[in-house]
Amino acid sequence: MIRSKGFSSEMALLFLFTQVQQIKVHPAYKLAKAGDQDAALELVIVVAVPWLYEQRYRFGSGLLFVAPHAQEATGDNAIPQTLSSVCAEIFDGTSDTEIVQSDRVYHTGADPMERMAARAQFVGRVLPGAEYVLVDDVTSLGGTLAELANYIQLYGGIVKGAVV
Repeated sequence: MIRSKGFSSEMALLFLFTQVQQIKVHPAYKLAKAGDQDAALELVIVVAVPWLYEQRYRFGSGLLFVAPHAQEATGDNAIPQTLSSVCAEIFDGTSDTEIVQSDRVYHTGADPMERMAARAQFVGRVLPGAEYVLVDDVTSLGGTLAELANYIQLYGGIVKGAVV
């Protein structure tokens, strides 16, 4: 699918870190990245929850928080979905688990050209008129979140922000 929808200039963008090394130093990071849900929850609680509570004014209630995640969850990065669930609790919303990444793009360690050639694709029900917040653990070039935003908008959803 060709990306035809962009990010709105009115989107609320929340980024905790500007360097990936800032999160990689946490002892639970490697286990969480490898799919350990308990480690992902520990990481999110310790690293992100205090900051997220400071950001509570940034979003209204009732939003859908959606993280790019693959259908085969075994061994996949547990951080985005865990962060999505925690955001839903803090911001009085819902964590969407119906929209899933339908391909494996292997972006970890990829250069920009490899990322452009292997773009993420998504499937799943988008609720027309519903307001979504994109959630991911790390963004390098923003391609995965851009593809997710495009998918949601193509099917009538409204992208209100992103939390990374």
